Amino acid sequence: METVPCPISNSTEFTPCLQVPDRFDSSGIKRWQLVQSCASGLIMLNPRPDSSEIAVHYRSGQYDPYRQANGNSSLSERAYLAVRSLLLRYRASLILKGAVKPLKKLSILEIGCATGELLNFFHRRKRIPLDHLAGIEPDAASAAYAREVFGLRVSPFLQDGYTKKFDRIVLWHTLEHIHTLNETLHRVASLLEPNGVLVIALPNPAGFGAHYYRENWIAWDAPRHLFHFIPGTLEKLLEAHNLRVFNRRPYLPDALYNTFYSEKLRCKSQGGRFHALKRGTAVGLGMISLGREALWPEEASSFISFARKT
Repeated sequence: METVPCPISNSTEFTPCLQVPDRFDSSGIKRWQLVQSCASGLIMLNPRPDSSEIAVHYRSGQYDPYRQANGNSSLSERAYLAVRSLLLRYRASLILKGAVKPLKKLSILEIGCATGELLNFFHRRKRIPLDHLAGIEPDAASAAYAREVFGLRVSPFLQDGYTKKFDRIVLWHTLEHIHTLNETLHRVASLLEPNGVLVIALPNPAGFGAHYYRENWIAWDAPRHLFHFIPGTLEKLLEAHNLRVFNRRPYLPDALYNTFYSEKLRCKSQGGRFHALKRGTAVGLGMISLGREALWPEEASSFISFARKT
């Protein structure tokens, strides 16, 4: 375990926020401390597992980004994978928006590519050559799947000697997992083409869901999520690396996911079963949350930020 300063201000002055559960902890006993930096406003997990300890917290077969279809998949798992596949087109369109180059000449790096479905979509559906696509994924099994099934070039970390420039660098619900934020963003800035775009998707701890569910908001996801960016904090962090956010928009599909699994976690914390009636209620609340976010985007469960070099 380690205790670290705020990566934006380097301050060690914090205000305690919440103690939150690990959704994969079967005992329901363990709690993790969230604190907020007095200097920057960034919400952090502190203390936290260090980089040598964190891997064990990703080994649950329930960790969604690493899920793969197989004959033993449950109905809910197959439904999740089907929805994830359907959303690839939408995600890809957001990432490619505003591209000037022909797609066949575009280069894309995804940091935290998991099993490689998004990169594979760019290759299969958008005809971007495989040698223009690259992924970073520390989970060995997921990286192997991306390489063996899709033929993708995937590395466990950003190599210091890596010099290829990219038109798009994607961190889709990844930045909040990274121990070394400033070192990573320094490397990202150096790998981005002069007119390239950095795409960052993040949960919104200032949204309605976080306030409503409090410690049971699924996107706290302790101890895997190390950082939580209230509006303005991401911009401060990026500015230190000569990156500027030029657009920000809600990602509405996360409203359904976050509401459903927050209801499930709340049910678990109260000692109840997440039976069919509870699941139906969760779906209904998810639809209400989706409607709220469409009307009041500032309450969104998550945002996508688009940044360029300054």
